[in-house]
Amino acid sequence: MKFTDKFTFITVTVALSCIALILVGVFFSLRSLSHQLHQNRVDSIAQVIEAQLDKHVEDQPFDVWLPDLLDAAGIVRLQVTKDGKTLFKNFDEERTFFPENLLLRHEYSLVRHPDTALVIFTKKHFERLTFSFSALIGVGVAILFSLLLLMFSIYWIKKHFRGAELLEKRAQYILQNNPTARFAREDEWPKQASKALDMLNKKLDECKKERSFFDAHIREQAFLDETTGIGNRLAFENQLNATALDSSLLSSSLLLITFSDLEAIQEKYDETKRHALLLQITELLSKFVSRFDDPFYGRIAKSEFVLILPQMSYEETKVASKLLTKLLLKLPLPEGFSTEDFFYIGVVNFYCGEKPLVIMDDLNRAATVAKHQKISGWFLADQDSKHTSLSKGTVRWRSLLEGVLAEDSLLLYQQNLIHRDGNRELYSELWPRIIGYDGEVISAGVFLPMAEKCGLQKRFDVLVLEKTLALLVLRGESCLPIAINLSNGILMDKPRMQWLVYELMQLSRSLRQTSDYRSI
Repeated sequence: MKFTDKFTFITVTVALSCIALILVGVFFSLRSLSHQLHQNRVDSIAQVIEAQLDKHVEDQPFDVWLPDLLDAAGIVRLQVTKDGKTLFKNFDEERTFFPENLLLRHEYSLVRHPDTALVIFTKKHFERLTFSFSALIGVGVAILFSLLLLMFSIYWIKKHFRGAELLEKRAQYILQNNPTARFAREDEWPKQASKALDMLNKKLDECKKERSFFDAHIREQAFLDETTGIGNRLAFENQLNATALDSSLLSSSLLLITFSDLEAIQEKYDETKRHALLLQITELLSKFVSRFDDPFYGRIAKSEFVLILPQMSYEETKVASKLLTKLLLKLPLPEGFSTEDFFYIGVVNFYCGEKPLVIMDDLNRAATVAKHQKISGWFLADQDSKHTSLSKGTVRWRSLLEGVLAEDSLLLYQQNLIHRDGNRELYSELWPRIIGYDGEVISAGVFLPMAEKCGLQKRFDVLVLEKTLALLVLRGESCLPIAINLSNGILMDKPRMQWLVYELMQLSRSLRQTSDYRSI
């Protein structure tokens, strides 16, 4: 409940309670006054009778004057006795019957005539009381005025406390990290609290910007080389680990470039000359890697640079190494230095899943061999025989993949997802596989990147969809839900998606509910 609603509820409750208590108090006061007035009337009757007895008018019958007085006083029954002898008895009882529960009994023993007793029965003093409009108009006007005043008070409270509600709502937005909290409303109240929130919110934004700036600065400084502004050893190690674990990459290339005479240039000339040469090398490497997809280049030591070229086969690595050597041989050097023995390149082609330590050992051995050649050049470590069947060129991959599509020889492997309680299966996921030239089973993480490179990705997605739809019909309505992985390209292809919707609409509703299509 909002603050204004709480305050209004409490105010209304207190005001109405006060009005109710006043009405109850007025009722009891009126009852008490009426009862006292009635008692005074009855007492006056007793005094009149006692005064008549003082005048020794016993012989004069009471019924000459007393009945009219009793009727005027509202007395129903009256009995006057003296020494057991009845001096007067009201005969109204004989004419009209009044139940005992509707009468009030009064007994008097006269002070100056102790031998005389009075027994009086009267009507209840509220019986003849009628509440007319004219009698209640004063109380009604007072109540109406009180209610109008209460309504005005509620309106005034809501109007003046609306600013407090806006301030509370803005504070709630700040706690929820809502961007609208930075904008203040003009009618927020209290004004000083609103200004304080503005100031704190502004400082918070400034702190976030400074923190973001320092985080970016620290991150950049932690992963960048100070001299060249490219990745350092830490960035290289992280990138190598990520590339080696990326299942979407079949094979990648790693090149280590070592410049042997950089320190000699600094000794012969100065630091400025060496720094300018480093910048030239950095620019040359930047232009070289720009022709590849998702490359990485960095400086891991004073005279060592590294390149990571993802999705490169063994043959493509050779071509890239030759091209890099030609570019480095054209590097302009200071007088007295030649490019013929200025650098050497160690190259290794590694595959997904290999350990970075093993990759670095192969790279260091290749760099050692290149160094012992005593001439600027490169050396590529021999390819492992167990990966020979996978190191196909683009032409051989295209031939293999087109053969799979033409022969419809795509395999679907099933993997069931089990709930953590181990008692029920949630759904089954299908993974595509193909058979290579040597009969080996090639996973989707290996051949799908090559299919995308050859422009066959959508055809494989369509083939997977066709096989899945046929499998749904074959299994029937009792099968588990099926999940498959599709590329973004086919999901953005409108004709293909229209075909898929048309095929799904031909299936029953229960069959459509057992399939789950997700994009990767």
